Amino acid sequence: MKKLLFIMLAICICLLALGQNDTPNLNRDIDEVEISPPAFTGIANYADLVNVDAKYLQKYLSSNITYPKEAERCGREGTEVIKFNVNAQGKVTNIDIVNGVCPEIDKELVRVLESTNGMWKPGVKDGIPVSMEQEVSIVFSLTESTELTNEKFLKVATACFTQGAECFFEKGKSKKAERLFTKGITYMPHDQSLLLMRGLCRYERGNREGARDDWNRLFELGSIDMNSKFLAQAEGLEAYEALMEMLADK
Repeated sequence: MKKLLFIMLAICICLLALGQNDTPNLNRDIDEVEISPPAFTGIANYADLVNVDAKYLQKYLSSNITYPKEAERCGREGTEVIKFNVNAQGKVTNIDIVNGVCPEIDKELVRVLESTNGMWKPGVKDGIPVSMEQEVSIVFSLTESTELTNEKFLKVATACFTQGAECFFEKGKSKKAERLFTKGITYMPHDQSLLLMRGLCRYERGNREGARDDWNRLFELGSIDMNSKFLAQAEGLEAYEALMEMLADK
């Protein structure tokens, strides 16, 4: 039996409407704005549906995604994170890989998401269909157990963080540290500590844009632990000052 496991971690919806020609009424209280997120129906050219199960997308992806043979042969595992818009016509647009496991898995997930065109009930803002962003995270694992997969991914990510921090702070090997943090993020892309540290590495190595991407992602996921001993160790670095400036602008 072929070993593969797809686990839907989350379907995150950005409630920021992105509809074109959508000019806000500044005289209205924001609490009065009614927003309904996009809903996946699982039905091509669907008619109006009142009841839509949030698990439809999970079931559809699990049924239609095939673990790429090359990725399986190479033992590629990790957590794929992908963002996309569902426009006012219910079509999937602007697909963006936030965290890719490997090109083969990226391509497969994009293929299946594109196949959902016409199966979405678009998001609605004040009764008008608008484009909205969604985010989906899926674990690709060759282990046939959710519990064992979670343990393995946490173990790998923790080891990568520990070794990466040692390389960065004690050995001055920022390039190797960045590789380690990137490997950890492949497994646990929502870990704020890994994103924080990779951003520091990238900035110190001259990749300012990459650093800001990591930190912006960090801000999306939540607040920064200002009492972190690793953040304290970064004081005095240019990267630390840049991070504080970004934080002050938020």
